[in-house]
Amino acid sequence: MDVAAVVCSVALAVAAMVSGVPKVQLQGLTWAFMRSRGISANQVRAIGSGELIGVVGLMAGLFWRPAGVVAAALLLLLFGGAVVFHVRHGDYGNPDMRMPALAPFALTILSFLTLVVVSTTL
Repeated sequence: MDVAAVVCSVALAVAAMVSGVPKVQLQGLTWAFMRSRGISANQVRAIGSGELIGVVGLMAGLFWRPAGVVAAALLLLLFGGAVVFHVRHGDYGNPDMRMPALAPFALTILSFLTLVVVSTTL
């Protein structure tokens, strides 16, 4: 097993868990922010659940690589969707929202990197 694939998978899994758990529990600043933007509780829980499914898939991918590829692709779509959401709301141009909006951008890059590394080590 490639060390880079393990490191990327574990790092992305930890980040997705930190991001997903508060969404499923409807707690924290992310939930308050998403609620203020008109996203329903069920939608927030669905996004958080998708992130947690990605965590499980990444961990399973350490033993069965195709699961890691699918999980990394799922997280790439979820975090990429968050970037699009922030772009549409002008958060990257707003000095007050720029830093919080950079987290999904960084996680999108990590998801892409993980997808590439995991899929090339099949």
